[in-house]
Amino acid sequence: MYHTKRIGIFISHIFGNFQNQLCQGIIDTAQKYGYNTDIFTSMDGENISCYASSEDSILRIPHFEEMSGIVFASDTYLSKELKDSIFHTLQEKCTCPVIEVNQQTASYPAIFLDNNAPVLELTEHLIKVHGKKHICYLGSSKETHFSIQRQNIFCKVMEQHRLSLSPNSIYECDYEVEEIRTAVDFFFSDDSRPDAIICYNDRMALILMQILFERGIRIPEDIAVTGFDNLDEGANITPTLTTVTFPIYELGCETAKQLLSAIEQKPVAPVTTVVSSPLYKSSCGCGTASAGIPLTFQRKQQQQIQALECSIIHDLNMSSSLNGITDIDQGMDLLENFVNYLQCHELYLCLYPDWDIAPDYISDFTNFIDSEAEHPDSLLLKFAYRDGKRLQECSFRQNHILPEYILEQSLYSYIYTPLFFGNHAFGYLAFSFADNQIHYPFSYVSWIMNINNMLQNVCSIKHMGLLSQKLESVYLHDDLTGHYNRKGFREKASAMFQHAQSTSSSVTFFIFDMDGLKYINDTFGHSEGDFAIQVLGQALTQAMEEHTICGRVGGDEFYLIAENSTEESSQKLVEHVEKYLANYNRLHGRPYSINASNGFALWDFSVSVHEEVTLDSLIRIADQNMYEMKRQRKGKKK
Repeated sequence: MYHTKRIGIFISHIFGNFQNQLCQGIIDTAQKYGYNTDIFTSMDGENISCYASSEDSILRIPHFEEMSGIVFASDTYLSKELKDSIFHTLQEKCTCPVIEVNQQTASYPAIFLDNNAPVLELTEHLIKVHGKKHICYLGSSKETHFSIQRQNIFCKVMEQHRLSLSPNSIYECDYEVEEIRTAVDFFFSDDSRPDAIICYNDRMALILMQILFERGIRIPEDIAVTGFDNLDEGANITPTLTTVTFPIYELGCETAKQLLSAIEQKPVAPVTTVVSSPLYKSSCGCGTASAGIPLTFQRKQQQQIQALECSIIHDLNMSSSLNGITDIDQGMDLLENFVNYLQCHELYLCLYPDWDIAPDYISDFTNFIDSEAEHPDSLLLKFAYRDGKRLQECSFRQNHILPEYILEQSLYSYIYTPLFFGNHAFGYLAFSFADNQIHYPFSYVSWIMNINNMLQNVCSIKHMGLLSQKLESVYLHDDLTGHYNRKGFREKASAMFQHAQSTSSSVTFFIFDMDGLKYINDTFGHSEGDFAIQVLGQALTQAMEEHTICGRVGGDEFYLIAENSTEESSQKLVEHVEKYLANYNRLHGRPYSINASNGFALWDFSVSVHEEVTLDSLIRIADQNMYEMKRQRKGKKK
């Protein structure tokens, strides 16, 4: 039993810069105190169509009883439904402390990144240091909650300094160039020309600056511009962009410290605030107008473009390679070729016991029972990769998130992401990275989608096979007796006849025809007639041995064919049928007897090698013998 202390993180969009740095701060701090970290991540809002409808399967992965504490980064979730689902699950199943990273109203003790206070400092700076009086605010219509908070702080500072705001001082739009161009027209439509614009974030500020350049408006000589969130692009243009830097890594460290205090049952404040700080550059008039190190930034951009191109090519290669995979083992062998792309230390693909289970409508139609019912408490480690080597697959109990031998030897933190398609969860992936330095770019999304698509394809092929088998059975079998119908019997009998001919073995063809079916139908009804046919069908089933095929080819007529038969075995089959019917008539006491005339024809290909015989000729001989029996029975009755 492993005893490593673990904390969990629920977070969405871990490939984002904020999420990466937050998790790294938590991991590094927790590790100092002897805790490893399990990160449960989803991609709500990024997945599309059938890849998006089971994001809540993330809640099927954790073992809450093994967690010493939980971090819930609730602000990272775009889907309110998923966020609420996680919240309710934590309330129901989690007995350990929970710390929430939240900018709004939190349900647990919260870590709060105050990225609104710097708006006050930026506005004060523009007024006091640079003497700006006609300041505008460009807000975001995409993130209205935070944008309005910053807008309100801006308005309050302007009011405190008795600086009036005109109707054209505040504008809200999205990140499209034309929208921001309209915002510039709006700001400059008033008689009082703005001398500074505070933007909601760097993304809007950079587009705004480009539009101002195009119109010959100098920055900062004619107008000051500020952003918010310290993008690399803003530090590598001329003039460099005044912005706000976020201590995200420090936020993660503080989150871990607060959680560890709660685990040790020390007092934890309802809200702990980590403050952002302005970063004054030349776009507001501070410093010099030159960018930092543009050559380094250009090289970085070139590397990013190359990485993106490689990612696209890799995704296409992986998608085409896994497309059409029908066998899970073949898929895992191919997957091994793409693991190195992830640059991870470990990768584990775990499947639930019901990962390929057929939907209810298929199971009901085909009467198929999946073997997963035999081991409902086991997970399958289908693919395992560690230290550059592939490990053997194995099953393990669901009371652990990974096989115990892996957890016992591991000092790593893991990222868990669910695997699913539509409403069906397949399992999950677990990643770890060297030195616990997480590396999870956006390109992983398509990598995981390719795996989901492959697993769904394997399931679909299996389910289509079940349907195909059932449809073939329906097409070739008689509903009343379960034996082959005329078409099915002809198809199977022809194959058996040809096999006997090619192997020089023997074959016997039988015909059984019920006596008095018309009398039963006319006197007792067709339901009794159907019952009598079923009794005869069961008699034939009981008499059949290996290498025997039976078909109901007419209303009351059955054909059988048996390979490797002899005169003795053929006669024994007939006697077995007659005995079954005699016993039935004696024991069940129905107002009618169930009897059948029969005839058979035996052919031994090892003896009659020079004579030509066909299946139809055997049918004719057996039919003649059967009618001879009927003639004899009629003669005895007279």
